[in-house]
Amino acid sequence: MKKIILPFTFLLLFTNSLKADQWMTSFEDAQKIAVATNKFILVDFWASWCGPCKRMDSESWSSTDVKELMSNYIPLKIDIDVEKKLTSKFTVNSIPRVYIIDPNGEVVLQSKSYMPKIEVMKILKKYSYGTKILQNEYLDFMKLKSGDNSLKIAEKYFNYSVYVKDDVKRDFLSIANRYLKISNKLYRSEGDKNKNSQKINLYADVYRYLIQGNYNKTLKKLNKDFKENEIIETNKGLYNFLYFTAYSKLNDRENAKIWYDKLKENEGSKVFLLMSRKI
Repeated sequence: MKKIILPFTFLLLFTNSLKADQWMTSFEDAQKIAVATNKFILVDFWASWCGPCKRMDSESWSSTDVKELMSNYIPLKIDIDVEKKLTSKFTVNSIPRVYIIDPNGEVVLQSKSYMPKIEVMKILKKYSYGTKILQNEYLDFMKLKSGDNSLKIAEKYFNYSVYVKDDVKRDFLSIANRYLKISNKLYRSEGDKNKNSQKINLYADVYRYLIQGNYNKTLKKLNKDFKENEIIETNKGLYNFLYFTAYSKLNDRENAKIWYDKLKENEGSKVFLLMSRKI
């Protein structure tokens, strides 16, 4: 943990000395600074021989308006002729290729071709959300890539998606689902493939529908696949929240009251009720 936390003061000082358009070239350093400053990473895959890349440099990245928006990100340029392993990891087969990724390298957005200034600005405005809510979870995952730590990140992304605009919500739900898949993969490698399977299924199969506004599907899935007497204690708050919110949004006051009373008995009910009002 010391390798990650100890340099934070230095990283913050270093980042404050960077200009908004000063691109980094080290993926690992960009990850650390992204965690320290609560920002997503803006990645530009390029090459010295790429004409459209040079055009983006002169027409898009050099724009004062774009530079101002870039301050919300950690900018990272990757030369595909130098960083071949990283280029392969992100399956970059044409350039310019622009990604917005989280500090763990999970993709929030990718664009596969030249983008004019107006398109770059649109994307940078759209995803200029900070990641402070995820900082502790990112740090834990960097320290130990475990199923539990991946699941915590997934939970935070699901909850975060409740508060973002609709045009970003889908992308946050997508990245949340990827972390659920990572959790399953890590649990298998840890020798307990069924660990937290109920919670993972509640998020992947039910909470997703609720956030997307599919309240009838939420209830249908709950009624079909999750029996109340089989819900383990640690998942009861989430379970009751899903029922209460779905019924509330459908204006079924009688059933909403039943599940509200159950939810009030659970730890963390205030947080669940706050999210319920936001959905």
